[in-house]
Amino acid sequence: MTAGAATPIDVLRPVDGSVDWRRLAEDHWDRRPALLRPVRAPGPAAPFDPHEVFEGAVAAAHHATADADGRVRFTLGPRRLTDPGDLLPRPEDGSFAAYDRRLKRQLGETPFALVVRELHAGHHPLWARERAFLTGLWDEVGRSLTPIGTALCHGTSAPPRPLPSRHRAATFLYVLHGRHRIRLTGPGNRLWAATAVPGDLLYWPADHEHTVAAPRSPATTVHITVPRTPSPLIGHSPSHGTWGAVDTLVPDGEPPDDLPGTLPPALAAALDHLRRETRRAPLHRRLAHEVLRHATDGGLRPVPAPTRPGYFTDDDAVRATERVVWMPAGGHRLVAACGHVTRTGLTARELGALIGRLNGGEPLPVSELTPSARRLLARLSAFRAVERL
Repeated sequence: MTAGAATPIDVLRPVDGSVDWRRLAEDHWDRRPALLRPVRAPGPAAPFDPHEVFEGAVAAAHHATADADGRVRFTLGPRRLTDPGDLLPRPEDGSFAAYDRRLKRQLGETPFALVVRELHAGHHPLWARERAFLTGLWDEVGRSLTPIGTALCHGTSAPPRPLPSRHRAATFLYVLHGRHRIRLTGPGNRLWAATAVPGDLLYWPADHEHTVAAPRSPATTVHITVPRTPSPLIGHSPSHGTWGAVDTLVPDGEPPDDLPGTLPPALAAALDHLRRETRRAPLHRRLAHEVLRHATDGGLRPVPAPTRPGYFTDDDAVRATERVVWMPAGGHRLVAACGHVTRTGLTARELGALIGRLNGGEPLPVSELTPSARRLLARLSAFRAVERL
């Protein structure tokens, strides 16, 4: 291959109307890029809906506080604004097209870029759609224990470089609006090139670098990042100990002679708390809580916050809209849906019967339920796992 020559990226067509995850896993996953191109424009099977993405951006902008966590970033020309004010999308804009028209009136031709990280965290329908879309991928390659990232990039500037991360990540880039010319550099400086249009989903492995040309008009993409580096459960600790070091397990040598005979009150309280929480029952509950959370969040963390608990009368009937799971732990029964976990006073027999009916799609007349079962349904309603018929 001559220097600077770019290889066209393989195009994968859908199979039976959905992404050919099997071929992607067998021929491209962790190996080389692929362009997953739909037969028609984005529809119900697409990973993202333009209206939901806009609402997710509005929700993130509404909760942004002086760029405290860097979740929402806005650049104007070469400058990153710490307080974009009314340059962020607002509910009254209604769509990216209307938002772009407003910014054109305010900014003229000055290039801008809006980046929203953890886009899924503020909009439940968007989160649920993305989770369902990725299920086919997890069936083929297994799901990462490290949270999956979702980031919106919108504007007329080239998207900024991603923030540094401890994890190497494979990337899916989904195009909502505009045409995108993308160049990838893989191991050995091998070059790849593609032009992605609305509805396209471009994949590249973690060991590839990407460059996206600045669009001529406002364009919108959503990036899904899948960590490929295992997240250790226990951090590395050096082989030698040092008195006072944060990560010391057992110091070397004898302790100094001037150490006090008792712990300071704050450390004594912390040690007492640690002892309580690492007893068998509390530790079992904490582990079960994490297992249930991971089993229902689809890898997309943080999940959207719960709504207010539902209120049901004897005249109501409810049904499940999400799969509900439960687990006994440390003398308690924990119940989970949509990445949220709660505790119930129902017995194992009562809980198994109730969740069996819910997951079976059976409508439940509220008049037949005990007070404890009603309280659980109220919490599941807040998780968006049940609905009133």
